[in-house]
Amino acid sequence: MEQTKKYKGLYWLIFFASTAALLFAIYAHWEWLTLILPFQTTSFVKAMDIM
Repeated sequence: MEQTKKYKGLYWLIFFASTAALLFAIYAHWEWLTLILPFQTTSFVKAMDIM
């Protein structure tokens, strides 16, 4: 089988940045904080190489 290079570091960076953004949105009582969740969950799944 062919080995492909996966950029997990980028996905981890996006995950931690979106987690920080989510925590800030909760702290600031931002009404649209659920818009951050797709970025957070997708980047976590890609970083864990589940998908």
